[in-house]
Amino acid sequence: MERRCIIYDAGLLPDLFYLCNYHKRHLLGWSTSHGISNPKIPDIKMNRIVSSLTALCVIAGSMTVNTDASSKNTKKSPDWDFNNPQLGTEWSYKAGDSAEKYSLTERGGFLRMRGGSPISEQKGATALVGRQQEHADFQASTRFEVAEGATAGITAYVAPDAHCDLCVEDGQIHFRYNAGGKRHDEVIGAAPEGFVEVKVKGTSDSYAFFYSTDGSDFKEAGHVDASLVNGASKSRGPVYIGLFAENNGYADFDCFKYREVIPEISPKLISKNGNPLLDFLFTADPTAVEHDGRLYVYATNDHQQYEGVGRDGKNTYEKIKTLAMMSTDDMVNWTYHGLINVGEIAPWIMASWAPSIIKRQESDGKTHFYLYFSNSGFGTGVLTATSPVGPWTSPLDKSLVDANTPGLGKCKVPFDPGAVIDADGTGWLSIGAGNSIIMRLGADMTSIDSEMKELPAPHHFEANELNYINGTYVYTYNTDWKDRSDWTASADVPTICSMSYMTSKTPLDSDSWKYHHHYLMNPGDYGFDYSNNHTHLNKYKDRWYVFYHTMSLQNSFNTDGGFRSVCVDEIKVDEDKLDIAMADQTLGGPAQLKPLDPFAIQQAATTVATKGVKYVPASEPGSMTAMPVEKEALIMVRGVEFSRKPSRCHVIASGKGTIEVRKGSADGELLATVNVDAAGAKLHKAKVAGTVGSDPCDLCFVLKGDGMGFGSWQFK
Repeated sequence: MERRCIIYDAGLLPDLFYLCNYHKRHLLGWSTSHGISNPKIPDIKMNRIVSSLTALCVIAGSMTVNTDASSKNTKKSPDWDFNNPQLGTEWSYKAGDSAEKYSLTERGGFLRMRGGSPISEQKGATALVGRQQEHADFQASTRFEVAEGATAGITAYVAPDAHCDLCVEDGQIHFRYNAGGKRHDEVIGAAPEGFVEVKVKGTSDSYAFFYSTDGSDFKEAGHVDASLVNGASKSRGPVYIGLFAENNGYADFDCFKYREVIPEISPKLISKNGNPLLDFLFTADPTAVEHDGRLYVYATNDHQQYEGVGRDGKNTYEKIKTLAMMSTDDMVNWTYHGLINVGEIAPWIMASWAPSIIKRQESDGKTHFYLYFSNSGFGTGVLTATSPVGPWTSPLDKSLVDANTPGLGKCKVPFDPGAVIDADGTGWLSIGAGNSIIMRLGADMTSIDSEMKELPAPHHFEANELNYINGTYVYTYNTDWKDRSDWTASADVPTICSMSYMTSKTPLDSDSWKYHHHYLMNPGDYGFDYSNNHTHLNKYKDRWYVFYHTMSLQNSFNTDGGFRSVCVDEIKVDEDKLDIAMADQTLGGPAQLKPLDPFAIQQAATTVATKGVKYVPASEPGSMTAMPVEKEALIMVRGVEFSRKPSRCHVIASGKGTIEVRKGSADGELLATVNVDAAGAKLHKAKVAGTVGSDPCDLCFVLKGDGMGFGSWQFK
C-alpha cells in the first residue's frame, strides 16, 4: 500500500501522536456514548497513522464507522461490530457449549471465542456460532487474531461432515473442507502477526474463501462446489456462516459482516430517486458555489480510493488526490465536469479531501474561484481558477496552513477547511479537528491576514464550513462520537456525530460565538449506514439546500468498504432569526426546479442515472465524453419537457454503432435511432419517429457499438 511520508524534527512528535490518538479516540467516544461499558479501541495499524517516530504517513480526515441500518430500531450498536453484551437473534446457531466458550465482555468490542472440539468431530463443535445463509449470492467477512495456540476462522457449516473453512492454525492460513466424504486441508501461506481478514463469497454454485494480510489486498484461498456443502450431510439442514475456535487458546473476532450480493445496477434507474447526485462515482465532503445560474458542487473523490483498493478494500483515503466537479440548474439532473487532478497540479500534497469553494470578482474584471482543500490531515491547500470548471492552478508550492504553521494553538489537525466571503469582500477560513480555529484571509485569498482565533465549538470533531447570512457569520461543524454527559450549552444535546452550528458578528472574537443547535443527524439515524458526517449549506434559486454524504451507493458496487456518495435535500433556514431547522436525509432528494429543455444543447455528461458508462475528458475544461464500459451503456435524464413536436435528433458522437433514444426507460418507446460512424466527434442526425407528448418524461440514451464516444445531444 502506498505511503507518502514527510520527515519532521522531534519537536513535532507530540502533535503526531495527537493525530494518531485523535482518530483512535473518536470510536472510543462513539462506543461509550452508545452505552457500551467496554468500548473497543481500534488497533491503530492503518496507513493513516504515524508509521514511525519521525515519519507521518497520510492522516485520514475522517474515520468511517459503518453500522447495519436494519438494527437501528432495536439497538444503536449493531451486532456486526460486537459492541453489545450479547449476540443478537441473527446468530441462530450456537453449537454445543458455545455459550460458555464465547464472551463479548472480556475484550470490549470483540467476540472472544475459547477453543473447543474440532468442528469436524461427530460429537459436534463446542465453540461455533453462526448465522443462517439467507441468500444464494452473499458475502460475509470478519477480522480476527488468535492467541495461545488456538485454531480459528470462518466457515460455511451444515454439520460435522459438511463444512468448508478458512482458518489460522500454527501461524499458517489453512483452506480446508470436509464434505461429500472428502477431506481437504491445504496450507495457503503464513499468517501475519496480529489480525488477518477473511471473507467467504457464496453463489448457487460455489463457496469461495479469500484472505488479506494487509486489510486491502484480498487473495483467493480456495473454493468448493456448493453441492458438497449443502447436499453432502446425512442430516441435511440450513447452511450457517459461522465463526469458530478449536483446540487450546482463544481467538478475538473484531467484526462480522454479512450482506447479499446484488446485481450491479444503479438504484436510480429503477426508482424516481434523485440521491445520490452521481451513481457512477463515489464522492464525499461536498461544497458548492453558484455561478451564472448554475450550482457547482465539488467533492472528495472517494472513487479514486475505490479504484485503487478494489471492492474488497477499505476507504482509508490515502490514495485520493483528485476532487470531483458537477453542476445543475434543476437539482435533479447533474452534469459531471470531471476531476481536478490535485496531485498533478500541486505535486507536494499527500492527499486531497474535503474542499470548500468561494468566488470573487477581482480587479482584472474576471470572477476568480478559490478552492481550499485538506492536504491529508496535515494541512489546508488552495487552488485557483477563473472558471468554475478550471483549468486550476496552485498559487503556492505548499499548504496555506499546515501543522508547522505558528499560531495554531490547540488546533493540532489543521484540515477540513470552510471558507466564506462576507459583504465587504473579505475572505475567511476555518479549519481544525477536535479544536477548530478561524482566520481572516489576505486580499490575495492565498495568505493569512490575522491571528488564528479559537472557535469554541462544543464536542468538535471536523467538517468545518462557513456561511454568511443576513450580516452574520454562520459556522457549521461535525460533533464528535463521545459521550455527552459533560454537555453544558443551553441548547438541546446534539446526537452523536451530527452537524451543529454557531453564529457571530465578530468572528475573531472567540467569546462572541453563540452555539445554537444541531441541524442534521448522522446518516445512521436516518436509516443509512453510520458514517462520518460533512455538510454544506447553500441557497439556490430562493431555496436552501443541505449537501451531505451517505454510503447508500455501496450496494450497487457490491462493496462495504466505506465509500461515500454526495446527496442533497432541502432545508429550512430562517434568515432573519438565523435558525436552521432539523433537516432530513432521503433517497428521493429535492424536487426538480424546472423541466429539462430538449431543444437546448445538452451534454452527455448530464444524467440522473446511468448504467455501464464511463466519462473521459473532452478537449474543453469541464467537458466530458460518455463511453460504454463494455459494448452497451445507458444514460437517463429526467423531467424532459417538449414544448413542440421535434422532427430530428442531433448528437455529437464518434465510433461505430447506434444511439437509441427511448422514452421513459431503457426499453421504452423508441423515439429515434442515431447511426454513428466516425473516427472523431462529428454531428449525426436521425428522424424522430415516436411520440414525445407534452408531459415531462424521462429520456434514455442507449449506446451500442465499438469505440463509442457520446458528447452531446439536441432535438430540432
